[in-house]
Amino acid sequence: MKHSLLGFGAMRLPENVAECKKMFSTYLDSGGNFIDTAYVYAGSEEMIKKALTSQHPRDSYLLTNKLPVWSVGNIKDCDRIFEESLKRCGVDYFDYYLLHSLGKDNEQKAVSIGMYEWAAEQKKKGLVRHVGFSFHDEVSVLEEILAAHPEMEFVFLQLNYVDVLRGPFAAQHEAALRYNKPIIAMEPVKGGTLATLPNSAEALLKAARPNDSIASWAIRYAAGLKGVEIVLSGMSSLAQVEDNIRILNPYEPMDEKDYALLEQVMEALSKEGSIPCTGCKYCIADCPQNIEIANSIMIYNEYMRAGHKFNRQLAYNNLPDGQRANDCTSCGICLSLCPQKIDIPSALETVSKEFAS
Repeated sequence: MKHSLLGFGAMRLPENVAECKKMFSTYLDSGGNFIDTAYVYAGSEEMIKKALTSQHPRDSYLLTNKLPVWSVGNIKDCDRIFEESLKRCGVDYFDYYLLHSLGKDNEQKAVSIGMYEWAAEQKKKGLVRHVGFSFHDEVSVLEEILAAHPEMEFVFLQLNYVDVLRGPFAAQHEAALRYNKPIIAMEPVKGGTLATLPNSAEALLKAARPNDSIASWAIRYAAGLKGVEIVLSGMSSLAQVEDNIRILNPYEPMDEKDYALLEQVMEALSKEGSIPCTGCKYCIADCPQNIEIANSIMIYNEYMRAGHKFNRQLAYNNLPDGQRANDCTSCGICLSLCPQKIDIPSALETVSKEFAS
C-alpha cells in the first residue's frame, strides 16, 4: 500500500472514544493512511484498538509502532514489549516498526543487546513489514548508524523550520539524503509550539494567508523538504485533523516570499526566550519527584509568548503539590531522556524563578 503524505501522529489523542473514532474516520476518508503510535505513548495504543483497528479493515491503514530502547534490558524485554504492543493495538503485525529515539547511548545499547538483529527477525517472521528508527542526537551519531545499518529502511527525523533554519537538524536531513533513506518528518509543528507564535509573527503570516492556520506554515515547510515522504503531524482534536487535511490535500509548495516570511518569524522567536520543549513527556517516566516538567515549561512558554502573568500564575499554582518546577532536586535523571537535549533542571529553575519566587 502506498503511504499518504500526511501521517497521523497519535501521541496526544483525546480520551473520548467517539471523538477519536471520528478523527480516524475523517483522516482515512480523506485518503490518509499512515498512523503512528508508540509503546510509551500513554493510552495511545489502547485507543488505537478502540477507535481504529476494531473499526476499519486492516488493509485500509498503515500502522507504525516503536520499541523504547531505553527501557529494554535484554531480548526477552523486546519480545514482551512487542507482544504487548500488538495486543494493545489489536493487530497481528505492524507495517512499520522503529527502534525509538536512537542517540549515542541508546545506539550502543541497541547494538550490545542485539536489537537490530531482533528487528530483522520480526520482519522475517512477517510480524513487521518495514524496520527503521527515530533519531535524536548529533549528526555524527546519525551517520554512524546509517553507515553501520543499511538494513534500516527509513528514518524519523525532527524537521521543522525552527530546527532546520536555525538549529542543528539541517545536517541530519542532509545525512539522510546522502544515504538515500526515506525520511518521515516528525515534530513539524514542534510539539504544537509553532501553532502559536508571538503576536508580531502571527500577524505577518495572517497578512500573507489570512485563511490559513498558523500551524499550516510549519506543515507546508516540512512537506517541501527534499526526501521527506511523510509529514507526521500529532493530532489531538477533530479540528486539527480537518486543518491538516486542508493543508496537504492538495499540497501547495512554498515560494520565495513564504520562505522570507519564515525568516522574519524566526527573528521574532529568537527574541521571546521560550524553552524548546515539545511536550513529549519522555522525561517524566523516571523522575523521582514526579515533577510536572512539560506542564511547568508550557505555562512558562505561554507567558513568554502572550504575557498575562496572572492567568499563568494561577495555572502554575494549580499544578500538584510537590510536583512543580520549584520542587525539582536537580538529580539529572531526566537529562538523558530529553530528545531536545534541554538542560531540564536549569529550565525548571528558570520557570521557578518566574512563578515560585
